[in-house]
Amino acid sequence: MTALDPQVAQLLNDLAARPRAQPGDVSIADYRQAGESLVALAGPLNKHCAVDDIIIPVREGSVAARRYRPSGSTTQRLPGVMYTHGGGFVRGSLDSHDRLCRELCVQGGLIVVSVAYHLAPENQFPRAHNDALDTFAWLTDHAIELGIDADSLAVAGDSSGASLAVAVANARRSQGVPVKAQGLLCPALDATMGSDSIERYGEGPFLTRKVLQWSYDLYVPNAGDRQSPLASPVLARSLEGSPPAVIISAQVDPVADDARRYSAKLTAAGVSVHSEEYPGMPHSFVLLAGVLDKGEHAIASFASGLAGLLR
Repeated sequence: MTALDPQVAQLLNDLAARPRAQPGDVSIADYRQAGESLVALAGPLNKHCAVDDIIIPVREGSVAARRYRPSGSTTQRLPGVMYTHGGGFVRGSLDSHDRLCRELCVQGGLIVVSVAYHLAPENQFPRAHNDALDTFAWLTDHAIELGIDADSLAVAGDSSGASLAVAVANARRSQGVPVKAQGLLCPALDATMGSDSIERYGEGPFLTRKVLQWSYDLYVPNAGDRQSPLASPVLARSLEGSPPAVIISAQVDPVADDARRYSAKLTAAGVSVHSEEYPGMPHSFVLLAGVLDKGEHAIASFASGLAGLLR
């Protein structure tokens, strides 16, 4: 087993006294609340951005979203990013990723729109995907009023949210209206769970094989659907024409190989990829940047990389 970074080991020791909410042992509501309780580990909120909540219409109703704009940039249109949060399609919220989106906005000089897509098990595949596709289309149509340069609009997300981001990029590519860039943090891109890293790091920390399996069972219960490139982007036959990518991943992570496989397929298709894997880090370590130095470094690299592609 690869050694954990000392800061990760210390964090796990500090959290040992706190009971962990395990799938099957607690209600969905309690599992979601347990995720929100980790927000304090994300770090202090960046105040150098304007934040407002909006409602976006989608084919099955509407979704809540949150727009972040760098302070003092009210008269110019800026590159934009639609951000879809992680949480295994089961949990995660605008609040759980608030700090991360603020940093992406301020450090990248970007307008970020975070999306609260509908969660499983109440909403199963492809509901979250449809929410993401419809939201991106709406953002494109309303870019001017949002202060976004419609020609410089990216998709980004972490974990399961990264899968939604890739799905949007692939769908827009097939429609002949490509996304400008894609940014992926610890992406979970294979609903069939076919990556070798699941064997190596199936015991976690923070994401385990059990939790991953449980999450996919709730969102994509049909095994046939999991073979679809919509649910498993890394299984797409061709990625030719995909937008350039920034991919940040963790070494000690059951889905570490999802990032490696997707990066390799993009490169083989002639797509520009900037990929970084952080040694000793666990899944979604960027959400723990308040206590993990590498999390803070990864956010800065991610923001810089996306901004570079969009400008």
